[in-house]
Amino acid sequence: MRVGIKNNRGAALVVTLAVVAVLIAAVLQLGRLVSRSVNMTALEKDRFSARQKAVSGINLATLLLTQDKELSDQDSIQETWADAEKISGALSMLGFEDGNLDLKIIDERSKICINAVLESFPGNTVNPDQIQILENWVTQVVAPADGDTGPDPAEIINSVKDWLDSRDDDAVSGLSGAESDYYLALDPPYAAANGPFNQVAEIWRVKGMDRDRFLAAMDMEDPVQLEDFLTVYGLDEAGEQDRGYRYDSRVNINTVNASVLSALLPEGYEEAAQDLVDYRAQKNETGTDFLNPLDKGWYKRVIQLSQEESERFDSRIEYSSDLFRVVCTARHG
Repeated sequence: MRVGIKNNRGAALVVTLAVVAVLIAAVLQLGRLVSRSVNMTALEKDRFSARQKAVSGINLATLLLTQDKELSDQDSIQETWADAEKISGALSMLGFEDGNLDLKIIDERSKICINAVLESFPGNTVNPDQIQILENWVTQVVAPADGDTGPDPAEIINSVKDWLDSRDDDAVSGLSGAESDYYLALDPPYAAANGPFNQVAEIWRVKGMDRDRFLAAMDMEDPVQLEDFLTVYGLDEAGEQDRGYRYDSRVNINTVNASVLSALLPEGYEEAAQDLVDYRAQKNETGTDFLNPLDKGWYKRVIQLSQEESERFDSRIEYSSDLFRVVCTARHG
């Protein structure tokens, strides 16, 4: 009997210890859940605050662009919306500490529209002038050094055209283009869009656009930087025979960067792109005012083109924009 009692007592002790262990584990788990809940609540609060800051930045950008539209029918780097210091000052006036809110307004018309390679959609008629501009840019930015092998501009241009076009019975452009049969043989397989790009990043899916080789040739690390030069936006009025749609190929000379501007200029004037960019940005000795007005045809004060060259260049450019990208980054907690 005594042995049985001892065994019962031992069993009771084991059960008690087990219960205590379970309770300790439950308390610890509850503590972790409460802590996580508190952390998540704080995180959501920070996210909400950051989101509201970002909305404030977007609203400020909208205000700046609206005011600019009322004051001028042109858009340039000389205006408030394009001045990083003035935007920073405006953010400070809203009460945001430096570094908590970053705002940048980008003119999408300052880039080469890759969808404008075709005259209209759906269709397969190319815009030869836009083909030339895109080829100029690709050739300039990815030109391989002596002895190196970089991306092939002809392959890229032909493949971009094939990616966009339709109504061509899958006919391949040149010797290096590619239609769906090429992409369906890849791993993983996918089909050509046979329509416009929806975002610049889609161009990495096109034959010849080897990301690593292309970025190395451009001396870039971030693929997103490609959006500094190319755009998919600029939807215009109806296309051929008032059916379908098209994209405007013109670029705003008042905001375009030197790389894209070089591709727009007539052959032999590529190096003048930087001179034009410098002319736009030239200020007085105090650095408070711009010296050179950017009126229509201002580039003629910097470079001398023949009448034919000037007419062709004029057909490629404009002096205003109706399409802007606003990038706002907010930080809180």
